[in-house]
Amino acid sequence: MILLLSLLLPLWVEPAVCLEDNTIFTFEGNMRHLAVAPDGVYIATEEKLYQLSHNLTLLHCLTLRSSSGGEVQGHPSLHCASKEEFTVNVLLPFVNNETLISCGVADNSQGYCEVLELKNISKLLHSEQIQVGPLAHSSASISLLVELEKNPPHEKTYILTAIQQDKNTNPSSDSKTINLQNTLESQYGGIFALNAEQGSTPVIKNKGSVEFVDGFQINKTIYLLSNVVLDKTNKVRLVWLKASTSKAETLGSLEAATLNEGSRLLASSVVPGGEQVLWSGVFCMDRGQTNTQLVLFDISPPVNNNADKEPDFYYKNPANSQNERKRGAMVVLYKQNSMTSVLAVRQKNWMVFFVGTADEQLIKLVVSQKHERPLPQSALQSQ
Repeated sequence: MILLLSLLLPLWVEPAVCLEDNTIFTFEGNMRHLAVAPDGVYIATEEKLYQLSHNLTLLHCLTLRSSSGGEVQGHPSLHCASKEEFTVNVLLPFVNNETLISCGVADNSQGYCEVLELKNISKLLHSEQIQVGPLAHSSASISLLVELEKNPPHEKTYILTAIQQDKNTNPSSDSKTINLQNTLESQYGGIFALNAEQGSTPVIKNKGSVEFVDGFQINKTIYLLSNVVLDKTNKVRLVWLKASTSKAETLGSLEAATLNEGSRLLASSVVPGGEQVLWSGVFCMDRGQTNTQLVLFDISPPVNNNADKEPDFYYKNPANSQNERKRGAMVVLYKQNSMTSVLAVRQKNWMVFFVGTADEQLIKLVVSQKHERPLPQSALQSQ
């Protein structure tokens, strides 16, 4: 994600050009969220929500309005109305439903969500005061759409939110650590509901403090990467969830493993394709976040269930006895100071890693199936 943001950096530090009519526009406020769909790019800043084509032509722009309303404006003006008190913390293109889900906080205190038309975000389809995701802007909380096994007549797409937790502060809402919420009014309880068919509210809680870094789904498994913050150290933990026919079964399938103790996970990227689920992470080995390593893991889900002895996360009740699962690294791919981001791709029989650094370098690392690699190449360096 950070690599993609670096490509878009000129858009908010300099005026951008709309190619259709040679009109200049400038992004207002710092970028908070970016989402890409087959038909467009969606950017939420502190003040506005923008819809662009893939060639970065501005299509629509609207204020971050709350339930009190707000003006919207698209072409031909290319100007937005004044800001309303609505901060976006969740931005998810729901492509199959042709909608854009935008959730956050209105008036600095209340959860608020909107459903917009995906091809024209100036068209508001639904809005309500409800919490989806964190109530405060958090770079350590994540959200994604997940697909559960289809069980007619219920739809199978849900919003998964994994929310940063701090043991030193009191929870400000009813949302727990990991939540599943509806995407459609036709689902049991209505759109954005947390509750399940049996009237229960299935959620996953945690002990202590946790910060989430990444989340994704591959086939029927959902993966969540986090830093569990301890008093004197940190450990990187991976959560697996099996996508089942219900929220309760999915969250109840909780499994987890420790990938590394004494370090922090800064960035994450799955290596696409292959029989194994290979994943790369940028780990910080010191408190100054300068001593960093790119490490490769096989994060394929476990066969044996260990959920009732998991020490950090729990579905119903904390474990009475603990048996912390650990997953060792396959190889340390690269050591470099101040790495901040990674993107992994495959090219034939090679794995290619693009690594971003704090001093704005972009490094290309080519790795064979046997984890052999030539010298890294500097693909790009900011002037």
